[in-house]
Amino acid sequence: MRLTIAERMSLLDMLPVQGNIVTLRAITSLRLNLSMSEEEIKEYEIKTVRSEDGKVFVQWAPEFDKTRIDIPMSDHEKGIVTREILQLDQQSKLTINQLPLYEYFVDLKEPEET
Repeated sequence: MRLTIAERMSLLDMLPVQGNIVTLRAITSLRLNLSMSEEEIKEYEIKTVRSEDGKVFVQWAPEFDKTRIDIPMSDHEKGIVTREILQLDQQSKLTINQLPLYEYFVDLKEPEET
């Protein structure tokens, strides 16, 4: 799966923390693949920033906003992500940041490459 930094961060936030042993092992593998490597942190200038109101968020150099990175993902892992997205949708808890993930995993719409 070719994902942007924002999509990777969004996926990391939405992955379930409970499940059976097979699911938890898949989620652990997926978390490792989605997480930023030290090399990526340096290359994309990723850092944690605290805003004036005290909120903490992750920031990266804007020129990498649309950069897509190939993230290995098994069919089982894709199924976990799709189920989680559908569950958020059914609960009306999807956010605007998750819309591209919905289109990618549920609508099977290929992202635009830049």
